[in-house]
Amino acid sequence: MMLLSPLLLFTTARALVAAGTSGQTFYIAANGSDANSGTSNTSPWLHAPGMPTCTGNCAAHTPAPGDQFIFRGGDTWHFGNSTASPYVGGAWNWKWNGSSGSPIYIGVDKTWYSGSVWSRPVLNGDNPTSTSTTLSSCTYQVPGGNVFVNFGGKSYFTFDNFEFAGLCQSSTGSPFAQDAYVLDGSANHALFEHLYFHGWTHVQFNCGSQCFNAGIFVGGQGGGQQIGLQYQYIVVDGSDSDPAGAQTFYDGMYDVSYSVFTHAAQMIGSLCHLFHDNLVDNWYDPGDGHAHGNVYECVGEAPGTNAVYNNVIRHISPNGVGQVNFWPEPDVGTTDYYFGNVMYDVRTGGNYFNIGQNSSAQGTINIFNNTFEQPANGYGVLFCNSSNSHPFTATNNNYILDGGSPYSSPCTGGTFVTERAMTHSTAAANGYSSTQSFVYSPTAASNPTVNKGTNVASYCSALATAGLSDAVTACQSDTRYACTYSVSDHTVNCPTRVAVARPSGAWDIGAYQFSSTQASAPNAPTNLTAVVQ
Repeated sequence: MMLLSPLLLFTTARALVAAGTSGQTFYIAANGSDANSGTSNTSPWLHAPGMPTCTGNCAAHTPAPGDQFIFRGGDTWHFGNSTASPYVGGAWNWKWNGSSGSPIYIGVDKTWYSGSVWSRPVLNGDNPTSTSTTLSSCTYQVPGGNVFVNFGGKSYFTFDNFEFAGLCQSSTGSPFAQDAYVLDGSANHALFEHLYFHGWTHVQFNCGSQCFNAGIFVGGQGGGQQIGLQYQYIVVDGSDSDPAGAQTFYDGMYDVSYSVFTHAAQMIGSLCHLFHDNLVDNWYDPGDGHAHGNVYECVGEAPGTNAVYNNVIRHISPNGVGQVNFWPEPDVGTTDYYFGNVMYDVRTGGNYFNIGQNSSAQGTINIFNNTFEQPANGYGVLFCNSSNSHPFTATNNNYILDGGSPYSSPCTGGTFVTERAMTHSTAAANGYSSTQSFVYSPTAASNPTVNKGTNVASYCSALATAGLSDAVTACQSDTRYACTYSVSDHTVNCPTRVAVARPSGAWDIGAYQFSSTQASAPNAPTNLTAVVQ
């Protein structure tokens, strides 16, 4: 799979739509009417095809490849309150496919909006926001299953630039409730981008240690054969919610990139292929802290070559119940590469890499040039959590932790090459700290990680053979440090950091390659608007 440069991602979907020759454009607005033609922004529909309350000319149109459905910015469609207009009437069930040359586009034109400035159209369940974990009831439920949008089994579409809010889960006895903002099980060759999710709530859980919450993206464990499904420039921000009340993915996770996931819980996916340039922080244990959670658990990966890189993962599991950061399970013949990741303030009762839990034979895992910090009082282990022996190789990783070896025992499948472990006091004495612009990065050419690693350019060559062009670029340089997040408009800006090329000789240990320019750079800005929209 050939990936595009981040600066081209936004234009890709619209360019693909434009490539279709038969598509029509339809407009939807809160002041529209389904009796209108829908073919101009002066004669918009009130609803979109697939909404239960779509009637008239809206219901008469069958979406076709190349069609575009443009929602007016700043308007709100209501899923819970039947007295509000426009009211959707239940789940918005999308029933149509685009084609490989002409995907269907469902999104926005930023020159068309209500109000004084453009903002995303809102899909709202109308429940008030709350950070409480003890709600006694939900004000509203979405008719027909408490789901907002259903793309199950559909292919070749782009879903772009919506805000989701107001989901409340009332089913508290089931560990796998299907209350969800988006259902997309078995969807294929589709792009979800520039979406903002927040404002979920739930009735107090009553299912012991197996509560896994409402969902942002839900397709069931595995999610079907979701080849070519991409999630890019997604923001999940539960700072106005009960953060442990929603899992981000219970789904296929083929490509998740350039996104921010904060104040939320749990990613479980399958057919995992790419996970990169994501910021994951303030990550909670699901079920309001009753169950162990995962940052990125894959229960069956895409065959061939997969890559997890340039992610920043921080402030994980404040109550330390038992998070697992990465849980890879590649099949025999599959190779995973984890590199350029920075993980710090990870307070798990579990481990950083859960290798060996599955008893059957598995493929190869290469973990190289990452920076891992564990808080001074120590939580869990870094590798393995089982006596099962599975092959993996750890090379050039920098560990900042107290209390001895970064490896657990038993961990009989591991090969460790030019690794570096230092205590917090040793790190601080050499200038590595959590208060740096880019945490735990080298500050001088004399630092103990500089020029002390092994050259693993062969891994970059293997990624090139697999056709993963962006992963190759990332492999040949140090970390891009994920994305910054603008809380004012809930967008992301990528990358945060200008990467430094790896040399032809010895590489540095850790996610960073020392550069005097980077070492003297000012603090990174934290409140940027997106340059890619």
